[in-house]
Amino acid sequence: MQKAPRAQAPAREIPQPAGTLMVPGNPHPMGDRQLADYNLGCTVRPGDAATLALLVDLYEERAIDHIQFQVIPGENLRRGLEAVAEAGIPAVIHAPYHSHGVNPCAPAAYDSRPLPDIEAHVEEAMTLTFEAADTLGAGIIVLHAGRYLPGEHAAAMEEFPCFLDRYFDPRLTLENLPAVYAGYPLLGNDAHELELLAGERIDQFCLDFPHLACTTNYRGQVFVEELERFESLNVTLHHLSNIRRGSITDEHLELDHPDGGLDFAAVFGRLRQNRSIPTTLEYKENAREVYARQVRVFSRLWEEYGGR
Repeated sequence: MQKAPRAQAPAREIPQPAGTLMVPGNPHPMGDRQLADYNLGCTVRPGDAATLALLVDLYEERAIDHIQFQVIPGENLRRGLEAVAEAGIPAVIHAPYHSHGVNPCAPAAYDSRPLPDIEAHVEEAMTLTFEAADTLGAGIIVLHAGRYLPGEHAAAMEEFPCFLDRYFDPRLTLENLPAVYAGYPLLGNDAHELELLAGERIDQFCLDFPHLACTTNYRGQVFVEELERFESLNVTLHHLSNIRRGSITDEHLELDHPDGGLDFAAVFGRLRQNRSIPTTLEYKENAREVYARQVRVFSRLWEEYGGR
């Protein structure tokens, strides 16, 4: 079936320069207020008032410097957005991804809904995403290229620019994904492929350490070598959690998980060298008790591995 032509996305008026982690009314950039010499943040989902309350406390204690607000379309979104705005904490936005019905590189893959319904859902989800970024003054909108059907890599590479034609925004920040997950392949696994997907449009990138480790384990590559290739990209955000030793599956494990296998020496070495780049903790359970401990674990690991 022939696709209808996509209209070029109009230029968007951005409230804050791309990469600035500030919200209106907050007088201090992150670097002017932190006690630690790193920029650490945590993720919060819409409607999670308990976790947001903890993150407000951590921010006031200067244990974190930003939050990542995950846009999930639904009835709690706008109430959650209002609560985050009222908290006044610098924020980055994470756009919806395939689990939320937004799959840029292959919109209809793994989705039984009629194509018009899928397109309408994506339109609404991205509108909400840009609204959230505008409301919070976020200069970073993390985006996944998505998942595709086995054998359809070339088609996925061709489809992703079509998504950008409709939804391009200079705040979009392309994140590397693990090579595979739950038996299906994902797009944008390493620095080279991210650069190809970005073309001359996207110029911000999110380096997810466990995603990269899963990819290198799957391909039999050397993690440190693939990590160094990200030096060629304009990385404006790091994502951090843990994976099991030798695993190819992204589980968003806690940093101190007993089976954890992420190369902390390499990771924290990069964080030390790029301490102005924010690092956001991400877990499957973005719960109050998880983050209360994990910010302390991060601080310990910073001291333990960061000087190597």
